[in-house]
Amino acid sequence: MIQIILSQAGGYQDVIAYLQQQGAQVCNVGPERVRGSSFRGKLSILVGMVSPKLWGVRKLWGKDDVVLLLGWQALPILAMIRCGLVWRPRKVLVMACFVHSMRARRCVNLVWRALRFPGMGFIAFSKGEGDNLIQAVGMAPQDVHLHQWRQELYGFGGADAAVEGDYVFAGGYSNRDYDLLLQAMAGVDAPLVVVATERNHVVVPAQSRVTLHLDLPEAQFESLLAASRVVAMPLKGQGEACGQSVLLRVLRNRKPLVATRHEAIEAYLGSDYPGFVPHDDVEAMRATLARAIADGAFRQVLSDAIMQAERRLAHSGSPGEEIHRFLLL
Repeated sequence: MIQIILSQAGGYQDVIAYLQQQGAQVCNVGPERVRGSSFRGKLSILVGMVSPKLWGVRKLWGKDDVVLLLGWQALPILAMIRCGLVWRPRKVLVMACFVHSMRARRCVNLVWRALRFPGMGFIAFSKGEGDNLIQAVGMAPQDVHLHQWRQELYGFGGADAAVEGDYVFAGGYSNRDYDLLLQAMAGVDAPLVVVATERNHVVVPAQSRVTLHLDLPEAQFESLLAASRVVAMPLKGQGEACGQSVLLRVLRNRKPLVATRHEAIEAYLGSDYPGFVPHDDVEAMRATLARAIADGAFRQVLSDAIMQAERRLAHSGSPGEEIHRFLLL
């Protein structure tokens, strides 16, 4: 039997639905999905990690079962297993515990090392995350499974519904460098539309051509992305998996993208994608965005590369099948 433990309802629907079709059971030990935004703050995550709902897992599985833990409630559940408060299943895989701070990563590595036990493994969403688990946590390579995140998302529009507007679009929460983007856009002759969360603390300069939306529903998020001329993805140099949900929307709307070079994005677009700029480089971001706005031929080059990446991803197979295979290995 496969048991899936969620830290929040509503995520990873492609994987969850497929696993349920294969007979897996699902238990949510966290909050229900927050309407309008799937992002949770650090306080909400910490509160969830001490929730009484965690005790509900005690009788969900036995020694011969396989368990998939999604999100940070994995930490207290693994501790309960390690202390003998819960049966140790035959296999446990942990997924979707993302870190974007080097200091936090070092602390989490120590915790993972302390909680390790035979049969425990990870599903990593980026090469950096996988390498860290092997090199710093001491996981065996065969216990770390690399998964290219590609689940279906709400708000689907697609390339046929996309139009070319006059503005730059930027959106998302994790590992974003909106301060750098705002500095870069000060020298670009185009409006900027940003869809972020309150936790991004975006401060719009006075008398600027910036429109800021906070915590929009996914359908509205994507409609704004699909009507832009260029999408910007300003990322910090640190961090592991980030920007992937926005990137999937870029791919299916075939929008030209200017992005900070980051290994999580290179995994989809390739290292030679012409719209990459170095991190922490305001001038490079400004120059590339200005060129993408003004130069139709350059936009077409970017769009063609995005279309090729979309086609490659379409041939990657079902994400649910891949996760199921990892669980049964």
